[in-house]
Amino acid sequence: MRLTKPSASTSFTITSGPQWPNMAFETDASGAHTWDWEIAWGSFKKSGTANTPSNTWDAQSVVTNYGGTLTVRARANNQVAVITVKVKGTNPSGNEVRQFLNSKANSDGFDKILEQESGWRHFNAAGEPVKSFDNGYGMCQLTTPVPSFEQVWNWKSNVEGGLDLFAKKRTVAISYLSQSNRTYTNDQLKYETVCRWNGGSYHEWDETAGKWVRHPNILCDSATGNIGWDMTDEENKGKTEAELHKRDSGTYKGGRPADAHWKYSGVCYADKVLG
Repeated sequence: MRLTKPSASTSFTITSGPQWPNMAFETDASGAHTWDWEIAWGSFKKSGTANTPSNTWDAQSVVTNYGGTLTVRARANNQVAVITVKVKGTNPSGNEVRQFLNSKANSDGFDKILEQESGWRHFNAAGEPVKSFDNGYGMCQLTTPVPSFEQVWNWKSNVEGGLDLFAKKRTVAISYLSQSNRTYTNDQLKYETVCRWNGGSYHEWDETAGKWVRHPNILCDSATGNIGWDMTDEENKGKTEAELHKRDSGTYKGGRPADAHWKYSGVCYADKVLG
């Protein structure tokens, strides 16, 4: 017995939708068949068994939401045939991601984070999910908690995982801005939430003006995404952004030195992302 469909070199491609394609498997044998399947990518794995009354089977339903290397073992009439194929992904467009986010509550500002962090890119040139050095997966670079196989391969599930984390940041931002029954605008909430995605608070309370204001002592390096200076630091006082950049930019790579007078700033991150 041999598998006549597909060929061993076949790659099935998920659309940007994402929609998983039909994956037809067929042997040259007759009668009922049992299909043992396993799909794996990195440390992620899913397997199962399907039964059909004939020599054909479509793996679409069992493989939907997963990708990587699909191995199928067909069994019939005491004979066995095995084949391995690939399942690859396609990146969505920015408009597709925005449309999906528009269907989700309290997602204001998250599109800007995705554009900044990944440029809407979920898959690499090989059609596999992007993965960071610290095991962050997909468009949202989900790291902790470790994402599921589905969240790694289905970009919509990945974005939903990111939105769950974003919602937690938003809850903390609301609690912070509403302390002592203080009021805030929707725009202030957006900046506060995006800032906390990177770390720290964006606003401080101005007692004289009676309102929330951006932290006034943070000067940002506009050539970076989230680096700035505390201008109350004696080493930074009186200096321009250009002067501070010239002094410090050579130390940006490889982690922040212990004696540095610059810092990673959520305020600068929000300014960069939201403009």
